[in-house]
Amino acid sequence: MPTPAEEEAFTRSIVARFRDDGPRLVFADYLDDSPHPADRHRAEFIRLQLALARLPDDHPRRGDLVERENELRLRHADEWTRHLKGLADGYEFRRGIVDSVTVNVAQFAARGEELFRRAAVRRVRITDAGSHVHRLIHLPVLAQVRELGLCGADLGNGGLNVLLRSPHLGHVEALDLSFNGLCDAGVWRLAECSGLPSLAALHLNDNGLITASGVKRLAESPHFGGLRVLDLSANDVGDAGVSALAHSYRLARLHTLRLRNNHIGDAGCEALAGSPLLARLLARDPRLDLRQNSITSAGLKALAACPQLAGVRVLDLSHNYIGDDGLETLADSPHATALHTLLLRQNPITDVGAVLLARSELMTRLVRLDVSSNGRIGRRGIDELWKRRRDFHTVIECDGPPAKAGGPG
Repeated sequence: MPTPAEEEAFTRSIVARFRDDGPRLVFADYLDDSPHPADRHRAEFIRLQLALARLPDDHPRRGDLVERENELRLRHADEWTRHLKGLADGYEFRRGIVDSVTVNVAQFAARGEELFRRAAVRRVRITDAGSHVHRLIHLPVLAQVRELGLCGADLGNGGLNVLLRSPHLGHVEALDLSFNGLCDAGVWRLAECSGLPSLAALHLNDNGLITASGVKRLAESPHFGGLRVLDLSANDVGDAGVSALAHSYRLARLHTLRLRNNHIGDAGCEALAGSPLLARLLARDPRLDLRQNSITSAGLKALAACPQLAGVRVLDLSHNYIGDDGLETLADSPHATALHTLLLRQNPITDVGAVLLARSELMTRLVRLDVSSNGRIGRRGIDELWKRRRDFHTVIECDGPPAKAGGPG
């Protein structure tokens, strides 16, 4: 097993070149030479997590690698984190090493410096920040945090206002403010804050009360030009909020935007479809997630007519109001050439739309189709989809089996 001094030496090397796999692989090579099986398994674990970080979600090897990763973690995690005992309440391995921890404010104040010395920590989740935010903001160790996790910390707008007064947030690259009961007033204060110059990822999901008013202020803020990731899921940004983001020249580097469950309708879908923002989103991730909104066939038609649809491989429109005519337009779109997964759960689609999709060119490319909870699709539509599935192997999720589960009759 590495001595504490050896562990700290490797930690310093990894921190110095954090985005580089090289120092982690050097550490793995060192562990391979150990006589202890746990060390050799740790070397394997490091290489597994580095490989998984590079693999796409749909890679055929991913499932086997994840299974082995979990097996090694469950067997050895306590041993691998023994040198960190008492420094934190929880640990997470990322790219092979512990770099994410969960602490309370008292722990962080008392032993935070030791924690950063012993592990290559970047992400710190603080569980009781809402109750102790006045103490937290004055801790110098906060300046070493690169990803600050305050999910569910019960900050509210008042706690956020206090947090943003801290002089130690200049190196924070990711800030998680999800599940904190924030509304527009909190986002307005955030938009005015100049104390987060390194911020690249902002998570505001599941606050529920953030509307277009707050999003507009954020989109117009001169302080967030470096923002690349923005999660607004489960709020109320609506069409006007999407339009503000789509047309923001301040957020020109934004490449990841999550909009699930935001009461977005056709106007918001149209604004996104016609914007440069969509091209940036799809260049980063070919999955477009618009589930749990208020999009109808009109919004889907705007998307189907958009040349940028050619960059979409996975389209999730579950829990919207897409009807047969919108589905027909998508099925006939000349731009849906890369689309292989279409999720349409809980929409008002009938047998008519199901048959139109089944007989389209798009159906010959789909590897997964979800039309479950579309209560107006009956036996005729389900049978037609099954008969015409790609190479008879498309995964089709629906509310019942077809009359005949074999090939075309």
